[in-house]
Amino acid sequence: MRFGHFCLPTYTPEVDGEIGDYMHRWLDLLVESEELGFDELWCNEHHFHSYGGIIPSTPMLLSALAQRTRRARLGTSIVVLPLHNPIEVAEQFAMVDLMSGGRVQLGVGRGFVTRDYEVFGIPVEEGQDRLTEGLDVILKAWQGGPMSHHGTYHHFENVDVWPKPEQSPRPPIFVACTSNPKSFEWVGQQGFNLLTVAYGPGFQDVSALNDIYRSAWNAAGHPANGWAINTHYQVVVAETSAEAREICVPALIRYRQAVISSRRLLAPEEPPDYERLLATSRIISGTPDECAQQLRAAQQQVGFTCADLMFYWAGIPYETARRSLHLFASEVMPKLREPVAA
Repeated sequence: MRFGHFCLPTYTPEVDGEIGDYMHRWLDLLVESEELGFDELWCNEHHFHSYGGIIPSTPMLLSALAQRTRRARLGTSIVVLPLHNPIEVAEQFAMVDLMSGGRVQLGVGRGFVTRDYEVFGIPVEEGQDRLTEGLDVILKAWQGGPMSHHGTYHHFENVDVWPKPEQSPRPPIFVACTSNPKSFEWVGQQGFNLLTVAYGPGFQDVSALNDIYRSAWNAAGHPANGWAINTHYQVVVAETSAEAREICVPALIRYRQAVISSRRLLAPEEPPDYERLLATSRIISGTPDECAQQLRAAQQQVGFTCADLMFYWAGIPYETARRSLHLFASEVMPKLREPVAA
């Protein structure tokens, strides 16, 4: 099992303090994660809201990390590609790939916040088509030499895109999917890697959808077992189960309210069902032994190759999140690095 540290800052002023200090703490925590043995560092694009809005530009954050890390892969989960000119995305991430020594993993998706589309003046119903066409442009831009493209949304003639990425033939491409079986099938057919979220769909649903992805990958003739599947989890590791619950439940409530608010929906009154979320492996919370068991069971059913984990989320104090991160690295990660006995 590989491990990623996932950055989606849900800013809570009364706990997180000044936003500049909060951003610096996030950077420090991600850098420290590499020192603790994490394989990948991921960040997420959001706009116009305390839910993730302090990272409207993922290449800027990855550029900072490129200068302070040496080994970990640097990924976006996700760039909301329909909101961007794909030529600019190709240029920016080629730069980060060069500055990082070839460590970029470009994750893209269409996003779920309609407000972003409204502000940028892009019809939300065009999101999926803009995503697939934008990916096509990026792949052409990274091939080398002049490229042309004449699609529905983008037109380029004889453009030589500089610079080219360090990785050859290109950085790995990841595509986010949540619940549409056709999307999972398309990503597998194209030979792209897969980003999924445990907290959204039900546990068994993710397992079945990943099966669709792998079947489509194999049917398209891509290298056997050559895929990468990253699944995102919120995590709390504590000395006791009771302490983990005490930390996690209020954070789940704040996180849920932030997501709903960002989508301009009315929040339901019922609190998140902590025990059900644990039982269905949609969150990871407990003692180090319990967290190791939960992640191992989740991997065996879902089939992910990398767990993308978030420790500093939804108003959890920094020192509490940092202690959770260290407990995971020292007491959970070693258990999951070991192969499962036959």
